[in-house]
Amino acid sequence: MKQFTTRQIVLLGMLMEVSITIVHAPTQAADYAHQHAYWTCAIAAIVICLPIWAMLKLKRRFPDQDLLQAIVSSHPVLGRMLLVVYIVLFLIIFARDMRIITDLVGIVLLPLTPIVVISLIMLLTLVFMAKGGISTIVNMAEIFVPLSVLTMLTMPLVFGRNMDFSALRPILHPDVNGVIKGSWRMLGYMADIMLLPFVISGKSYGPRSAWLGHLTGTAFLIIMVLLEELVIGVPILSRLFYPSYELARQLQLTDFLDRFDLFVAALTVPTLLTKIGVDLYVTSFAVKRMFAHTRGSLMVWPVGLLGYVCSFMLFSNIVQIYDFSREWTMVMIIFFVFMPFVLWLLLRPKPEEYNEYHKPSGEKQDSTSQQDSTSQQESQQASRTEQANL
Repeated sequence: MKQFTTRQIVLLGMLMEVSITIVHAPTQAADYAHQHAYWTCAIAAIVICLPIWAMLKLKRRFPDQDLLQAIVSSHPVLGRMLLVVYIVLFLIIFARDMRIITDLVGIVLLPLTPIVVISLIMLLTLVFMAKGGISTIVNMAEIFVPLSVLTMLTMPLVFGRNMDFSALRPILHPDVNGVIKGSWRMLGYMADIMLLPFVISGKSYGPRSAWLGHLTGTAFLIIMVLLEELVIGVPILSRLFYPSYELARQLQLTDFLDRFDLFVAALTVPTLLTKIGVDLYVTSFAVKRMFAHTRGSLMVWPVGLLGYVCSFMLFSNIVQIYDFSREWTMVMIIFFVFMPFVLWLLLRPKPEEYNEYHKPSGEKQDSTSQQDSTSQQESQQASRTEQANL
């Protein structure tokens, strides 16, 4: 299992938590929470802290394994049954995100191109990205995530007088019921950050990288929602499907650069593609863990085509994804908030797996026998293993 640095895990966490969330989730948050929509990001982030803590505790037991491998190795039968459920869940996430970016590109960049052709082009890009492995996806995240963050953070300098701070009033009188409803919608998208522990080993997914990625992504989301409220306005924000694109349209540096939003879209679309590439990789990787003797790269094309078909079968348009957010959040809470605690209570490494981390291959510890007889048995077992490999 390839090891990653803290910076790479932080960028992946921001990618999974922010990229798809800012597409149209702020609209739903503003529709319920109004001027306090930015609080929905913080409340959803607090809820996500609980499964992250459980995942970190679980990763200490399996330092050299990802979560999918730990599930199968601890409980071969029940683990594979649970893996089937997660494969379906990953596939729906991949289909949902692919449908979102297809509609976004069709509306913003290619309005005259058939939606099926746009989706096929996206699928071709995602398949080659996922076949390159997690290292390719991480390298792309290191390029596009910092550029996107830098572009978004320079927006307040460009807007200047266009920001109306009176849109946040009254500040001290929030609608608690509306904030909770908005947080419910926001949680369904922000919980995508919990995909990372499924494919990253415990040595790479450490406390520092996990918490820093989550906190940085939450802070960036709060800044983006605040900018959309201050520049676009809450009444208009609550009626838009793509508020982040509308925010970029407000950027006008000079008369010559009145379509600066195209430059922002040129950075945003590769970032979204990288996130969906993670979805496809996680789904294909789960299929590989399900069938141990298969190659993960061979699963990318079938899984990608299945996700392509599901994106049109499950969601005929973007309105259905918008309306499905209420029910979808319940699914994400069950499998990405409650289930990590269940796995933390049930999963334990087997004794032979624990010994393999500390002893050479072919040896097996026997605590009930004497030291001399144990060494003799281990040497005999090692010789049998070598003969079988020949």
